[in-house]
Amino acid sequence: MEVVMNTVKVTLNLPEELFNRLKEESSKTNISMTEAIRRGLETDLFLKKEESAGSKILLEKKDNKIVQLVRK
Repeated sequence: MEVVMNTVKVTLNLPEELFNRLKEESSKTNISMTEAIRRGLETDLFLKKEESAGSKILLEKKDNKIVQLVRK
């Protein structure tokens, strides 16, 4: 069964540096820039929801040190 999702076309204004990073990352991961933006938005909304519920966002560094991600 195929799930069809309605989409809405949007126009974004991004700083050039962010645009270049997005373009590079989407190229590295072989996804469209649209998909890269979608993933970023989904991640941000998920993190905001978790923070609103009182969750802490923890990041384990390469050296196994755990730090808390604090977002503004």
